[in-house]
Amino acid sequence: MKCILCGSDKINKIDMIKKDDLIILYKKSFGIDIENIIKHDLIYHHCLDCDLLFFTLKNGEIPSGDDGFYNHLNKLSWYYMQEKNEYHFAKQFIKENSKVLEVGCGKAAFASFLQNKQNYIGLEFSSDAKKLAKQNGINIENISIEEYSKSNKLKFDIACSFQVLEHVANPYSFIHSQIECLNRGGAAA
Repeated sequence: MKCILCGSDKINKIDMIKKDDLIILYKKSFGIDIENIIKHDLIYHHCLDCDLLFFTLKNGEIPSGDDGFYNHLNKLSWYYMQEKNEYHFAKQFIKENSKVLEVGCGKAAFASFLQNKQNYIGLEFSSDAKKLAKQNGINIENISIEEYSKSNKLKFDIACSFQVLEHVANPYSFIHSQIECLNRGGAAA
């Protein structure tokens, strides 16, 4: 096993989480069936080089949510917050004419903090979140950043994500793909 962020093989196994226990916990706590996502027990790892803590399935795959999972979370009033402290911080780096890419945007609450929403594109797996954003005139695409970056290199001034990295199966590829979408002199937040 190698670290999913830095590639180091200096990994400690911290704990094992039983698949059935996790399925029961999600069903009881959130009313969400995750059997189609979690097919094996989970292993909790710690990278000694970069200090990342992460989970893998026992078969080595990285667990990640899908459209159905995020659509269920969308129904929980507390999940997609309308305001976060980091929105206020990030908006100070964004000019009125900046082209902004937000990856893992939920229902695009951050777009309401921008002066020019026409220069905003959000990426989100939840098709329900896309529908909610469209009602507010916000453009969201249901595509991964890795796929999106293939045809959108050097197009944005700002690329940002808020409380998303913990949902990502491959953090290195996720960050690298965002950087590929930035134009020369662009910034990631």
